[in-house]
Amino acid sequence: MILGIGTINLDHIIDCRHLPAPKESILCKNVTLMLGGKGANQIAAAGRLGAKTMFISMIGEHDPNNEILFDDLKWAGVNTDYISTVPNMPSGSAFVCVEESGQNIVIIHAAANAAITPAVVDKNKRCFELADICMTEFAVPIETCEYAMKLAKKNGKTTIVNPAPYADISQAFYRYMDIVTPNEIEASDFCGFPVADEKSASEACAFFHSKGVKNVVITMGSQGVFVSDGRETLMLPCHKVNAIDTSGAGDSFNGAFAYACSMKKDIFTAARFGNAAASISVQKKGTARSMPTLREVESVFRF
Repeated sequence: MILGIGTINLDHIIDCRHLPAPKESILCKNVTLMLGGKGANQIAAAGRLGAKTMFISMIGEHDPNNEILFDDLKWAGVNTDYISTVPNMPSGSAFVCVEESGQNIVIIHAAANAAITPAVVDKNKRCFELADICMTEFAVPIETCEYAMKLAKKNGKTTIVNPAPYADISQAFYRYMDIVTPNEIEASDFCGFPVADEKSASEACAFFHSKGVKNVVITMGSQGVFVSDGRETLMLPCHKVNAIDTSGAGDSFNGAFAYACSMKKDIFTAARFGNAAASISVQKKGTARSMPTLREVESVFRF
């Protein structure tokens, strides 16, 4: 069982020929509304692969778009019983502008996601007893992330923390992370030096290990994924594909990585599986709706 504590947004996917420059107005080709949010994307990725899931999040009580969010979560196989509502506030939203090359820019309105407090975690303590893997991401208020991972460790669970977007954290928080999965930019923000190649990625892993993190997985875009368990390090190359939309690729990786960990795979195997899932997701439009099935991933990589 995988438990996610994370954000849920209504994504507005805006297709355009190129990303707008400052002061430039452009016409888009299409706008699509669908489920998004880092937490929702990641738990959807795990659900699509067949994992049993639980998801703690918040939405606006009377937001007219909530039906889209629930329909997409159910399509992905995510248990929605632990999503609560906030009065007098809309659900979170994101505006994702995707150009023909597949590159994108994202603007996010947190809205109801800002109400995911430690009290919400307390209300759902039972989930932490039932789960095997507990995962979170930093679009949730940081004090909630730390509290949730502390509770997970208290219950003897494996914790996966995707520290995106970057935020300052306490020294204690590091000790609640069994696995941390930053990208190269976030790793740079934590370490205080650029992470751009294998050497600097290895140094970044050493930084996290020195803080008490057991396992480090740094996603590095077209270079691949750098993985360290404190004894061995390995750069895993990415799959070369024709990407049409890179939004959600990191979330696809994290959800698939969590799925592989729930299947008792080591972090190197789990990262290979995550790589395969991400390579499929970038060949589809959208975020949560781009998450692949187990059969699709196994066409690229099989345990």
